[in-house]
Amino acid sequence: MNQTASEPVSSGHPEEIVLPDLEIIDAHIHLWDRTGFDYFAPQFLADVADGHRVRSSIYVECNMGYDDGLPEAEQPAAEARYVMDQIALAGDSPHRLAEGILGAGNLLLGRELEPILASQDEASQGRFRGVRYRVAFDEDPEAGYHEPGYFNEDVMHRPELQQATALLGEMDLVLDLWAFHTQLDAVKAFAAKVPDTQIVLDHVGGPLGVGRYATMRQEVFRHWARGIYSLAEAENVSVKISGLGISRMGWQFGGTATSDMLVEAWKPYVRTCIDAFGPERAIFGSNFPVDRQAASYRVLLNAFKKMLIDLSPDELSRIFVENARRTYKLG
Repeated sequence: MNQTASEPVSSGHPEEIVLPDLEIIDAHIHLWDRTGFDYFAPQFLADVADGHRVRSSIYVECNMGYDDGLPEAEQPAAEARYVMDQIALAGDSPHRLAEGILGAGNLLLGRELEPILASQDEASQGRFRGVRYRVAFDEDPEAGYHEPGYFNEDVMHRPELQQATALLGEMDLVLDLWAFHTQLDAVKAFAAKVPDTQIVLDHVGGPLGVGRYATMRQEVFRHWARGIYSLAEAENVSVKISGLGISRMGWQFGGTATSDMLVEAWKPYVRTCIDAFGPERAIFGSNFPVDRQAASYRVLLNAFKKMLIDLSPDELSRIFVENARRTYKLG
Protein backbone atom coordinates (compact mmCIF):
# COMPACT_ATOMS: atom_id res chain seq x y z
CA MET A 1 0.00 0.00 0.00
CA ASN A 2 1.45 3.38 -1.02
CA GLN A 3 1.80 5.75 1.90
CA THR A 4 1.15 9.14 0.31
CA ALA A 5 -0.18 10.89 -2.78
CA SER A 6 0.34 14.49 -3.84
CA GLU A 7 -2.12 17.17 -2.71
CA PRO A 8 -3.46 19.88 -5.08
CA VAL A 9 -1.61 23.17 -4.96
CA SER A 10 -4.89 24.96 -4.14
CA SER A 11 -5.23 23.35 -0.71
CA GLY A 12 -4.75 25.49 2.39
CA HIS A 13 -2.48 22.85 3.92
CA PRO A 14 -0.06 21.29 1.41
CA GLU A 15 -0.27 17.84 2.97
CA GLU A 16 0.03 14.63 1.03
CA ILE A 17 -2.66 11.98 1.42
CA VAL A 18 -1.70 9.38 4.00
CA LEU A 19 -2.55 5.78 3.07
CA PRO A 20 -4.22 6.85 -0.20
CA ASP A 21 -5.29 3.28 -1.04
CA LEU A 22 -7.27 2.81 2.18
CA GLU A 23 -11.00 2.70 1.41
CA ILE A 24 -13.26 4.62 3.79
CA ILE A 25 -16.91 4.79 4.72
CA ASP A 26 -17.51 8.14 6.38
CA ALA A 27 -20.08 7.08 8.97
CA HIS A 28 -21.04 10.53 10.27
CA ILE A 29 -21.79 13.49 8.02
CA HIS A 30 -24.29 16.32 7.97
CA LEU A 31 -25.48 18.35 4.98
CA TRP A 32 -26.56 21.70 6.35
CA ASP A 33 -25.92 25.40 6.73
CA ARG A 34 -25.92 25.82 10.50
CA THR A 35 -22.20 26.54 10.72
CA GLY A 36 -22.55 29.78 8.76
CA PHE A 37 -21.74 28.45 5.31
CA ASP A 38 -23.42 26.13 2.85
CA TYR A 39 -22.29 22.53 3.19
CA PHE A 40 -24.54 20.46 1.04
CA ALA A 41 -23.98 17.62 -1.41
CA PRO A 42 -21.74 19.60 -3.83
CA GLN A 43 -19.45 20.82 -1.04
CA PHE A 44 -19.16 17.41 0.61
CA LEU A 45 -18.53 15.66 -2.69
CA ALA A 46 -15.77 18.17 -3.48
CA ASP A 47 -14.10 17.23 -0.17
CA VAL A 48 -14.54 13.53 -0.95
CA ALA A 49 -12.91 14.01 -4.37
CA ASP A 50 -9.82 15.64 -2.84
CA GLY A 51 -7.73 12.48 -2.54
CA HIS A 52 -8.96 10.08 0.14
CA ARG A 53 -10.86 7.01 -1.09
CA VAL A 54 -14.14 7.77 0.64
CA ARG A 55 -16.52 5.39 -1.10
CA SER A 56 -19.68 5.87 0.94
CA SER A 57 -21.20 7.99 3.70
CA ILE A 58 -23.90 7.92 6.35
CA TYR A 59 -26.06 10.97 6.87
CA VAL A 60 -26.92 11.85 10.48
CA GLU A 61 -29.93 13.95 11.43
CA CYS A 62 -29.42 17.65 12.10
CA ASN A 63 -32.93 19.16 11.80
CA MET A 64 -32.52 20.00 8.12
CA GLY A 65 -35.46 20.05 5.74
CA TYR A 66 -37.95 20.70 8.51
CA ASP A 67 -41.20 22.34 7.45
CA ASP A 68 -42.85 24.83 9.81
CA GLY A 69 -46.19 23.77 8.41
CA LEU A 70 -45.85 20.17 9.56
CA PRO A 71 -46.50 18.73 13.03
CA GLU A 72 -43.46 17.61 15.02
CA ALA A 73 -44.07 13.92 14.35
CA GLU A 74 -43.78 14.46 10.59
CA GLN A 75 -40.53 16.46 10.65
CA PRO A 76 -38.15 13.44 10.63
CA ALA A 77 -39.73 12.18 7.38
CA ALA A 78 -39.34 15.69 5.94
CA GLU A 79 -35.63 15.52 6.71
CA ALA A 80 -35.40 12.12 5.01
CA ARG A 81 -36.98 13.63 1.89
CA TYR A 82 -34.47 16.48 2.10
CA VAL A 83 -31.63 13.94 2.14
CA MET A 84 -33.04 12.19 -0.92
CA ASP A 85 -33.04 15.57 -2.69
CA GLN A 86 -29.38 15.99 -1.75
CA ILE A 87 -28.59 12.53 -3.11
CA ALA A 88 -30.16 13.56 -6.42
CA LEU A 89 -27.59 16.39 -6.60
CA ALA A 90 -24.77 13.84 -6.54
CA GLY A 91 -25.43 12.96 -10.15
CA ASP A 92 -22.93 10.41 -11.46
CA SER A 93 -20.48 10.79 -8.57
CA PRO A 94 -18.85 7.45 -7.70
CA HIS A 95 -19.33 8.26 -4.01
CA ARG A 96 -22.42 6.61 -2.50
CA LEU A 97 -23.78 9.69 -0.76
CA ALA A 98 -25.92 8.98 2.32
CA GLU A 99 -25.94 5.26 1.61
CA GLY A 100 -27.37 5.00 5.11
CA ILE A 101 -29.54 7.57 6.91
CA LEU A 102 -29.74 7.99 10.68
CA GLY A 103 -32.88 9.97 11.25
CA ALA A 104 -34.54 11.71 14.15
CA GLY A 105 -37.40 10.89 16.46
CA ASN A 106 -38.42 11.66 20.01
CA LEU A 107 -37.55 8.45 21.85
CA LEU A 108 -39.47 9.68 24.87
CA LEU A 109 -42.58 8.66 22.93
CA GLY A 110 -41.73 5.08 23.79
CA ARG A 111 -43.37 2.54 21.51
CA GLU A 112 -45.51 5.30 20.01
CA LEU A 113 -42.39 6.14 18.00
CA GLU A 114 -43.10 3.29 15.56
CA PRO A 115 -45.11 5.24 12.94
CA ILE A 116 -42.44 7.96 12.91
CA LEU A 117 -39.81 5.33 12.18
CA ALA A 118 -41.99 3.78 9.48
CA SER A 119 -42.54 7.14 7.78
CA GLN A 120 -38.78 7.75 7.64
CA ASP A 121 -38.18 4.32 6.23
CA GLU A 122 -40.65 5.05 3.44
CA ALA A 123 -39.29 8.54 2.76
CA SER A 124 -35.66 7.36 2.64
CA GLN A 125 -36.38 4.75 -0.03
CA GLY A 126 -34.60 1.90 1.72
CA ARG A 127 -31.70 3.90 3.21
CA PHE A 128 -33.07 4.32 6.75
CA ARG A 129 -30.79 2.59 9.24
CA GLY A 130 -31.80 3.97 12.62
CA VAL A 131 -32.00 7.04 14.84
CA ARG A 132 -29.43 9.44 16.24
CA TYR A 133 -30.67 10.65 19.63
CA ARG A 134 -29.15 13.50 21.59
CA VAL A 135 -29.14 12.92 25.32
CA ALA A 136 -26.08 15.14 25.88
CA PHE A 137 -26.70 17.16 29.01
CA ASP A 138 -24.59 19.08 31.49
CA GLU A 139 -25.64 21.74 33.98
CA ASP A 140 -22.70 23.95 33.07
CA PRO A 141 -24.09 26.88 31.02
CA GLU A 142 -21.22 26.74 28.50
CA ALA A 143 -20.59 23.01 28.27
CA GLY A 144 -24.23 21.96 28.15
CA TYR A 145 -26.51 22.41 25.16
CA HIS A 146 -29.12 24.92 26.21
CA GLU A 147 -30.82 25.21 22.85
CA PRO A 148 -33.66 23.61 20.84
CA GLY A 149 -33.11 19.93 20.14
CA TYR A 150 -31.47 19.20 23.49
CA PHE A 151 -32.80 18.48 26.96
CA ASN A 152 -32.37 20.60 30.06
CA GLU A 153 -32.19 17.42 32.12
CA ASP A 154 -30.63 13.97 32.02
CA VAL A 155 -33.18 11.60 30.48
CA MET A 156 -31.16 8.38 30.48
CA HIS A 157 -33.32 6.94 33.28
CA ARG A 158 -36.65 7.49 31.51
CA PRO A 159 -38.57 4.22 30.86
CA GLU A 160 -39.93 5.60 27.58
CA LEU A 161 -36.37 5.87 26.26
CA GLN A 162 -35.82 2.21 27.06
CA GLN A 163 -39.10 1.23 25.38
CA ALA A 164 -38.29 3.13 22.20
CA THR A 165 -34.78 1.73 22.07
CA ALA A 166 -36.07 -1.81 22.46
CA LEU A 167 -38.43 -1.07 19.57
CA LEU A 168 -35.46 -0.06 17.42
CA GLY A 169 -33.88 -3.43 18.11
CA GLU A 170 -37.07 -5.24 17.17
CA MET A 171 -37.10 -3.33 13.86
CA ASP A 172 -33.42 -4.15 13.24
CA LEU A 173 -32.47 -0.48 13.53
CA VAL A 174 -29.48 1.14 15.23
CA LEU A 175 -29.41 3.80 17.95
CA ASP A 176 -26.62 6.36 17.66
CA LEU A 177 -26.37 8.07 21.04
CA TRP A 178 -24.75 11.48 21.63
CA ALA A 179 -23.79 11.82 25.29
CA PHE A 180 -21.06 13.57 27.28
CA HIS A 181 -18.28 11.92 29.28
CA THR A 182 -20.17 12.65 32.49
CA GLN A 183 -22.96 10.34 31.31
CA LEU A 184 -20.97 7.24 30.32
CA ASP A 185 -21.94 5.26 33.41
CA ALA A 186 -25.59 6.01 32.70
CA VAL A 187 -25.14 4.90 29.08
CA LYS A 188 -23.70 1.59 30.27
CA ALA A 189 -26.60 1.01 32.67
CA PHE A 190 -29.03 1.89 29.91
CA ALA A 191 -27.36 -0.42 27.38
CA ALA A 192 -27.76 -3.34 29.79
CA LYS A 193 -31.54 -2.81 29.71
CA VAL A 194 -31.71 -3.06 25.89
CA PRO A 195 -29.25 -5.88 25.06
CA ASP A 196 -30.91 -6.66 21.72
CA THR A 197 -30.43 -3.15 20.31
CA GLN A 198 -27.16 -2.07 18.70
CA ILE A 199 -26.00 1.24 20.22
CA VAL A 200 -23.25 3.41 18.75
CA LEU A 201 -21.74 5.98 21.10
CA ASP A 202 -21.10 9.11 19.05
CA HIS A 203 -18.04 11.33 19.14
CA VAL A 204 -15.87 9.16 21.44
CA GLY A 205 -18.24 9.86 24.32
CA GLY A 206 -17.91 13.63 24.44
CA PRO A 207 -14.96 14.54 26.71
CA LEU A 208 -15.90 18.13 27.58
CA GLY A 209 -13.32 20.89 27.55
CA VAL A 210 -15.16 24.19 28.04
CA GLY A 211 -16.92 25.94 30.91
CA ARG A 212 -15.95 24.43 34.24
CA TYR A 213 -14.05 21.69 32.37
CA ALA A 214 -11.73 24.11 30.53
CA THR A 215 -9.00 23.86 33.19
CA MET A 216 -9.56 20.17 33.95
CA ARG A 217 -8.16 18.46 30.83
CA GLN A 218 -6.27 15.70 32.65
CA GLU A 219 -9.02 15.11 35.19
CA VAL A 220 -11.61 14.91 32.43
CA PHE A 221 -9.42 12.49 30.48
CA ARG A 222 -9.11 10.17 33.47
CA HIS A 223 -12.86 10.34 34.14
CA TRP A 224 -13.65 9.82 30.46
CA ALA A 225 -11.17 6.95 29.99
CA ARG A 226 -12.52 5.08 33.00
CA GLY A 227 -16.02 5.48 31.58
CA ILE A 228 -14.94 4.30 28.13
CA TYR A 229 -13.27 1.14 29.44
CA SER A 230 -16.30 0.39 31.57
CA LEU A 231 -18.78 1.03 28.75
CA ALA A 232 -16.81 -1.23 26.41
CA GLU A 233 -17.90 -4.15 28.61
CA ALA A 234 -21.39 -3.72 27.10
CA GLU A 235 -21.30 -5.99 24.07
CA ASN A 236 -24.13 -4.16 22.28
CA VAL A 237 -22.22 -0.85 22.24
CA SER A 238 -19.73 0.37 19.65
CA VAL A 239 -17.88 3.68 19.60
CA LYS A 240 -17.71 6.21 16.81
CA ILE A 241 -14.28 7.75 16.27
CA SER A 242 -15.55 11.22 15.45
CA GLY A 243 -16.45 14.64 16.74
CA LEU A 244 -13.29 15.67 18.56
CA GLY A 245 -13.44 18.96 16.66
CA ILE A 246 -16.74 19.93 18.30
CA SER A 247 -16.29 23.26 20.10
CA ARG A 248 -17.41 21.79 23.44
CA MET A 249 -14.38 19.49 23.41
CA GLY A 250 -12.29 22.60 23.98
CA TRP A 251 -9.66 22.49 21.24
CA GLN A 252 -9.50 25.81 19.41
CA PHE A 253 -7.79 25.19 16.07
CA GLY A 254 -9.74 27.74 14.04
CA GLY A 255 -9.96 25.36 11.10
CA THR A 256 -6.25 25.64 10.37
CA ALA A 257 -4.74 22.67 12.21
CA THR A 258 -2.27 20.37 10.52
CA SER A 259 -2.73 16.64 10.84
CA ASP A 260 0.25 16.46 13.21
CA MET A 261 -1.39 19.02 15.50
CA LEU A 262 -4.56 16.93 15.61
CA VAL A 263 -2.58 13.76 16.27
CA GLU A 264 -0.83 15.38 19.22
CA ALA A 265 -4.12 16.55 20.75
CA TRP A 266 -6.45 13.66 19.91
CA LYS A 267 -4.43 10.46 19.65
CA PRO A 268 -4.76 9.58 23.38
CA TYR A 269 -8.55 9.63 23.01
CA VAL A 270 -8.63 7.66 19.77
CA ARG A 271 -6.20 5.02 20.96
CA THR A 272 -8.01 4.65 24.28
CA CYS A 273 -11.21 3.92 22.34
CA ILE A 274 -9.44 1.35 20.17
CA ASP A 275 -7.82 -0.24 23.21
CA ALA A 276 -11.15 -0.43 25.05
CA PHE A 277 -13.52 -1.47 22.26
CA GLY A 278 -11.01 -3.14 19.96
CA PRO A 279 -10.84 -2.57 16.20
CA GLU A 280 -13.99 -4.72 15.96
CA ARG A 281 -16.27 -2.11 17.59
CA ALA A 282 -14.84 1.23 16.46
CA ILE A 283 -16.33 3.17 13.53
CA PHE A 284 -14.79 6.18 11.80
CA GLY A 285 -16.81 9.31 11.03
CA SER A 286 -15.64 12.79 10.01
CA ASN A 287 -18.51 14.74 11.62
CA PHE A 288 -18.23 17.19 8.75
CA PRO A 289 -18.92 20.02 8.39
CA VAL A 290 -18.90 20.52 12.18
CA ASP A 291 -15.31 19.36 12.56
CA ARG A 292 -14.24 21.76 9.87
CA GLN A 293 -13.75 23.99 12.93
CA ALA A 294 -10.53 22.02 13.41
CA ALA A 295 -9.18 21.37 9.93
CA SER A 296 -9.99 20.65 6.31
CA TYR A 297 -11.46 17.30 5.33
CA ARG A 298 -8.18 16.17 3.80
CA VAL A 299 -6.19 17.09 6.89
CA LEU A 300 -8.73 15.62 9.31
CA LEU A 301 -8.69 12.23 7.59
CA ASN A 302 -4.91 12.31 7.40
CA ALA A 303 -4.82 12.83 11.15
CA PHE A 304 -7.01 9.83 11.96
CA LYS A 305 -5.00 7.65 9.60
CA LYS A 306 -1.76 8.74 11.30
CA MET A 307 -3.20 7.94 14.73
CA LEU A 308 -3.92 4.38 13.57
CA ILE A 309 -1.25 3.77 10.95
CA ASP A 310 0.57 1.13 13.01
CA LEU A 311 -2.49 -1.17 12.98
CA SER A 312 -2.70 -4.09 10.57
CA PRO A 313 -4.43 -3.66 7.19
CA ASP A 314 -7.28 -5.83 8.47
CA GLU A 315 -7.73 -3.70 11.60
CA LEU A 316 -7.67 -0.48 9.55
CA SER A 317 -10.26 -1.90 7.19
CA ARG A 318 -12.52 -2.77 10.11
CA ILE A 319 -12.37 0.74 11.60
CA PHE A 320 -12.66 2.67 8.35
CA VAL A 321 -15.00 0.39 6.37
CA GLU A 322 -16.21 -2.97 7.61
CA ASN A 323 -17.63 -2.02 11.01
CA ALA A 324 -19.79 0.69 9.46
CA ARG A 325 -20.89 -1.66 6.71
CA ARG A 326 -21.85 -4.37 9.20
CA THR A 327 -23.42 -2.13 11.85
CA TYR A 328 -25.50 -0.07 9.45
CA LYS A 329 -26.13 -2.93 7.01
CA LEU A 330 -24.75 -1.24 3.93
CA GLY A 331 -24.33 -2.96 0.59
